[in-house]
Amino acid sequence: MQTLTYSSMACARRCLRQYYYSHELRLRATRNAAALRIGSAIHDGLALLAEGVVPSAAINAMILGYDESPDSDPYEQVIVATLIAGYAWRYGNDDLEYVEIEEPWAMPLVNPDTGRASRTWGLAGKRDGIATNGAGRTFVVEHKTCSEDLGPDSDYWLRLRNDQQISLYVLAALHQGLAVEGVIYDVIRKPTIRPRQIPLLDDDGFKVVFDDDTAERILLKSGKPRQSAGEGMTLQARVETPEEYGARLLADIEERPDFYYARREVPRLDDDLETCALECWQQAKMLTDCQRHGRWFRSVGRNTCSFCDYATICLQSLTVDPDSPPAGFEIIDDPHPELSQEDNADAES
Repeated sequence: MQTLTYSSMACARRCLRQYYYSHELRLRATRNAAALRIGSAIHDGLALLAEGVVPSAAINAMILGYDESPDSDPYEQVIVATLIAGYAWRYGNDDLEYVEIEEPWAMPLVNPDTGRASRTWGLAGKRDGIATNGAGRTFVVEHKTCSEDLGPDSDYWLRLRNDQQISLYVLAALHQGLAVEGVIYDVIRKPTIRPRQIPLLDDDGFKVVFDDDTAERILLKSGKPRQSAGEGMTLQARVETPEEYGARLLADIEERPDFYYARREVPRLDDDLETCALECWQQAKMLTDCQRHGRWFRSVGRNTCSFCDYATICLQSLTVDPDSPPAGFEIIDDPHPELSQEDNADAES
């Protein structure tokens, strides 16, 4: 039996050649992009909060994970820690009670015409959680990080009406006998503010501006130091420290929490679930055909290739030898590591 997950189907929809590299050859990049690292770390932090871990301990666990990573970045650490702290502040008194956290699931892939289970493919995944609210209603909970507008009129929410992932998770919950009524979609927006340059001051508290040609400090006619740089000048500055950046980010979160956090109930109708089941069967048939004929066509475009780990290999039509993967890549044993690892790399939608 082969496994279909939401992640693998999403990969195939983006580009079948990308699916071939990642799930057939099991070729993976050895380093994660910053967006995936941040999303995965935040996801783990939210799971700890859901388990009842106090925010400070959840944040310390995330920082420890960054300290042990070869991709450790102090500014990323600050972003993760601050967003988790802000989340705990924003939702610390909510009425969600988790009955399941990070539990894997599996179910048959059913032929919609015959009602029989596939003998080739099965469906599997890992939900972020199942929770009940104060009214006793039960929901699938899905956490996301994103870079999009989370306002009530944003297209982000409109797309969720047709999102296969949450339909699949509801289908799986119902298959397990869980009486879920829909999905609570819980989103954190990554910051748009970046570490900034802070002017250096002399002993008298003045900024320091140098002439690029002479390397001499520029003074005004009055003899006072110039306080702004024009063309051909350089203002001496340093990069904001991670601690300073974190304090500024936390202040921004407190000032406009709705920019960073949004939570919305997303219903799932019977038609939505039926459509999802049909789409899963259709995608399995497509992948079976690709495997049978050994043909995996490419989806070449700026919105696919620019964000693909395999672009250099693919666009140059390089042959991959699984016994000697290209530099920066490795062959992994399991094409679905998200089902067994504690962290979930499904960072952004």
